Amino acid sequence: MHPMHAAFGVACEIGLPADLGTKGRTLEVAIEYSTSPESSALQWLPPEQTAGKEHPYMFSQCQAIHARSLVPCPDAPAAKFTYKAKVSVPDWATALMSAVPLGSSEANGEMRRTFEFEQACPLSPYLLAIAVGHLRGIEVGPRSTVWAEPSVVEAAAWEFGECEKFIAAAEQLLGTPYIWKRYDILCMPPSFPYGGMENPCLTFATPTLLAGDRSLANVICHEVAHSWTGNLVTNHTWEHFWLNEGWTRWLENRILARLEPQGVREAHYDFHMQQSHTHLQDDVNNFGASNPLTRLVPPLDGIDPDDAFSAVPYEKGLALLNCLTAVCGGRPQFETFAAHYIATFKTLTLTSADFRDCFLSWCEGQQIDASAVEWDTWFYTPGMPPVTQTYSDELGAACTRLADRWLAELAEEDSGLTAAEYLGWSSPLRIYFMETLLARALAADKPPLSAACLKKLDDLYGLTTVKNAEIRVRWQRLCIRHQAAFIVPHVINFVKEQGRMKFVRPLYRALYGWEEQRQLAVDTFTAWRANYHPIAAKMLAQDLKVAS
Repeated sequence: MHPMHAAFGVACEIGLPADLGTKGRTLEVAIEYSTSPESSALQWLPPEQTAGKEHPYMFSQCQAIHARSLVPCPDAPAAKFTYKAKVSVPDWATALMSAVPLGSSEANGEMRRTFEFEQACPLSPYLLAIAVGHLRGIEVGPRSTVWAEPSVVEAAAWEFGECEKFIAAAEQLLGTPYIWKRYDILCMPPSFPYGGMENPCLTFATPTLLAGDRSLANVICHEVAHSWTGNLVTNHTWEHFWLNEGWTRWLENRILARLEPQGVREAHYDFHMQQSHTHLQDDVNNFGASNPLTRLVPPLDGIDPDDAFSAVPYEKGLALLNCLTAVCGGRPQFETFAAHYIATFKTLTLTSADFRDCFLSWCEGQQIDASAVEWDTWFYTPGMPPVTQTYSDELGAACTRLADRWLAELAEEDSGLTAAEYLGWSSPLRIYFMETLLARALAADKPPLSAACLKKLDDLYGLTTVKNAEIRVRWQRLCIRHQAAFIVPHVINFVKEQGRMKFVRPLYRALYGWEEQRQLAVDTFTAWRANYHPIAAKMLAQDLKVAS
């Protein structure tokens, strides 16, 4: 055993005999081990932190480098493996894994059940997953069951009930069948730190997606897309994370566009691309444009990948793929390349250089001139992309116009501001409207909205009580920017009722930046810290300058 590394743990080195024999011979190594209560891959919830309040709950989160705290393994994306597992649990519990379930059996007189699983398709260690709790499942498609605690499962099954159409659209677009057999979804406890986790056969989904109107189902579309881009074709190391996430953002957007009516597909795609550019600009501003972590291929030597997590690999990766779309001559041509790419690297891992070579080789075969692409600039220069694409503003323009009216000096006296236009929009347009207001407020030297305007916004649109978490977090951040004290109890309730980092981190940071509420932010986190996932607690402690 090697010495402890602060970020990477303890390496286990196994000496192999010199005379292994013929090439290709298999060597079996058995390791006896146990996890510790501090295993960073696992969160153990007491009954009071579950929806049912009766039984404990356990779940894993191995991305990026936490599988090593769950099982002894070469914990790198390139070290793909298959696995079989038996999981023994109390008789009230159900065990689920990122594998195909083979059934369960009861042990006579022991009040326990044993579940068996097999994953025959190679997966990377970060995709190893397990969850055990008082769970119930509802079938929602030919290869999908939605699982959750009994009090939540019906709402979750309805919310996620359209996942089959995403799978079918991806199969049609890429020409490669879904190979994982099952696409089940587990609606997680509130402390789950991400929107979703693309574990093969068993996507983990945050309960913050339960808006009641399927308006946040694009997150499930993103996780479905990972079944090809990330799970089937995988980044070789975490420096090349954009190959997972940039590609998945592209595929997610193409799937969503395909499900729109023929005449508005590309307008919807352009709308999503505009939002992508905004999210990327926000993170580049947050890091600083010269920060090496804003490179598409960042230097991660000695760095925990969790500390580098941001929108950059997602949105800058997507920006590169859209630049290459223009090089190819359009979206249909690039979809042809995407199918070739998946077929070429199916079940393998690759680097950014491998991707570049694949693209250039394909272009040569198609007689496409790709010589103008500045690969090194894209890969290794920090900040915003070297090429900015332009997109149709057909859908977003109405949101911007309405935001401008609210930002006008006399907005509280504008009798033409009614609820009708906003409430007539789809959820993505409502989110974009709120995002526009928030972006303008954050960029202004002083808060641009009066207290009367904030009250009128809330009265017309019901923002303080809205169920859609994406709208809710933007509204709360907008109010914090204006130091509107009425919102503070609602913010505190929101950061306590869920632990999704996308929401709790910006809200805590915003409160921390408001001098009068800074101590409240620190005190709330300190008191509630044990309820957050270890990954989220670590990042929040850094944000709030609280000792780990």
